[in-house]
Amino acid sequence: MIKRRQVVRLSLREYLPLLLTAALWAVIILEIGTADAARLLAATVTLRALQMATRLSTAGSLKTRVEARPSVRRQARRFAIRVQFAVLLANVALVALFVAALRSIGQHEVAAFLPLVAIGLPARMLRFSDARTDSPYFRLALAAGGLATALLGWAAGLGALGMGLAFGAREWVAYAVIRWWPRPPHVPQRPTDQPLALAEIARNTAVSGRRLLTYRLTKVALTVFGPVGNLAARTGRGLNWHNRIEPYLPHHLSGFILFAIGTAGVSAFLAMGVGKPVALVAAAGLLQLSAVATNIALMWRWLPDRKDPNLIVEDDDED
Repeated sequence: MIKRRQVVRLSLREYLPLLLTAALWAVIILEIGTADAARLLAATVTLRALQMATRLSTAGSLKTRVEARPSVRRQARRFAIRVQFAVLLANVALVALFVAALRSIGQHEVAAFLPLVAIGLPARMLRFSDARTDSPYFRLALAAGGLATALLGWAAGLGALGMGLAFGAREWVAYAVIRWWPRPPHVPQRPTDQPLALAEIARNTAVSGRRLLTYRLTKVALTVFGPVGNLAARTGRGLNWHNRIEPYLPHHLSGFILFAIGTAGVSAFLAMGVGKPVALVAAAGLLQLSAVATNIALMWRWLPDRKDPNLIVEDDDED
């Protein structure tokens, strides 16, 4: 039975962000129409897919070192910044590649939206390389920031440009709120005084990637039930139900590679063969699944035993 504390936590971490996100999309649809709103959604989901493919989990490792020696904290912070800067460069290169690809198949509107949404990439780099941005309410700040920036774009009469910028600017708003909002100091559950190394980041990335894929697959399965399914998926995430399913995912590298290739192929077919706004959204959603599986495959050599007590699982899915 869900306790009162869990209900409050779910409301702040899942349900309120869902309502704010719905309000954000209502503003967008009223401003630019359903077709362009679908193209903007496709661009946003595509960018998230690129981030999923290149993700390297550093935030959890930084949190375990907040009480370490100053030299260890500095080393971990600098190493995390270098890692996330490399991720940022990879994402910028992929955005440029996808913009060219979208233009080549005639999807000029989605191609125009993608760089606008991508202006939030540096904010993401800063957030994942700073232990002080640890907060379970990032999704709430992100949804509220998106609604605020969309309303500003609507008031300024910027049209599609303003709605595209809203999605990039919301990352900066959320980062600023989480970074400077007063909160009690973080107490690490598994503190360490060891320097941060790439192997630790890769190990945590592999495990959190499997759990992210579990949530994504669950959400896709529940989309047939519409808003109720979305609510159920978010409830399951808030209660960590998908983490309990993760150990039952296949433990074979070939399966993840085939899954990544298959979903990418269907995504490309929908984008090039159908090309309608709704098909583009579906293509972007499948691209996310392919991206998560690709990331897991890239980190496969570091995948630890599921019962490893040193694992740090990060919840960085932003919907």
